[in-house]
Amino acid sequence: MTEQVLPDPQAARAADAEARALTMGERLLDAGQAGPVWRVTRGVFRLERLSDEGWSFVQLALPGDLIGVEALCTQAYAFGATAVVDSEAVPLTLESDALRHQVLADAFLQQQRRSAEAVRLRSGTVASRVDHFLATLAHATGVITQRVRDCDLPYLRDIALIVDSAPESVCRAMGSLVAPRTRARPARRKLSPSLA
Repeated sequence: MTEQVLPDPQAARAADAEARALTMGERLLDAGQAGPVWRVTRGVFRLERLSDEGWSFVQLALPGDLIGVEALCTQAYAFGATAVVDSEAVPLTLESDALRHQVLADAFLQQQRRSAEAVRLRSGTVASRVDHFLATLAHATGVITQRVRDCDLPYLRDIALIVDSAPESVCRAMGSLVAPRTRARPARRKLSPSLA
């Protein structure tokens, strides 16, 4: 009896399906929509749900993660997905039962990892939450440096939503964690000869 080898779920792409590149803040999908399962190929997405109070953070989706796995059960998306930084995702074509089962198993294991990650992003001091978010972002985007530059960061309000804090508290915490922005000094104005 030979062992059955399941197809690689990352290879599950439609021949004509193109990766979708999104800029920071752009939405990949909305809760309630129907569509394919997506795999994150670059960047970070924030999964969120809409409540009476507005958008609520659920968890992050990192490279290799699946988004919209409800589609495997012919359900509408439960959460919206927004690019935290410039990101990319590709829709999966799941033509065989074996591939659907493998993607479902991957989604189950991913959910356990991301749930633990969400707890870490929302527990402890604001500084520890922001530090963990920056480390996660650096690892996910490949920008692993001692100090992340602020031009590589998402919007302050988005970080605050992810770490469950006020933007002002996040700003204070980031003061010691993020390298200062290098600003070009404005050129000195020369006085016109008539004014000198």
